[in-house]
Amino acid sequence: MPTIRVSAETLQRLKRWAEPLEDTAESAISKALDAAEKMREEDRVHAAERVAKDLSDIGLESAEKPLSKSSESFVDHLLAIPNVGNDADFERDRPLGASPIQ
Repeated sequence: MPTIRVSAETLQRLKRWAEPLEDTAESAISKALDAAEKMREEDRVHAAERVAKDLSDIGLESAEKPLSKSSESFVDHLLAIPNVGNDADFERDRPLGASPIQ
């Protein structure tokens, strides 16, 4: 079993988790870790509930709903872009005899 050293202040804090004449340092540490893990899990649950509420407030049922749209809507969007002329803004001069693909 490993040996750990703690400050007097930390030992006093640990005693707050212990039942006098019942708990050992090991069981007090286990209680503290159990409480910390429970709090962390509750924070995760509350965060998920807040996200679900926020999505509901803006009219979405879940985070997956916007991602479930078909690619057809994206294609429709691209096809709706007006033709603004040629692509001269994107052309560049190439050295004589250079391959168009570099």
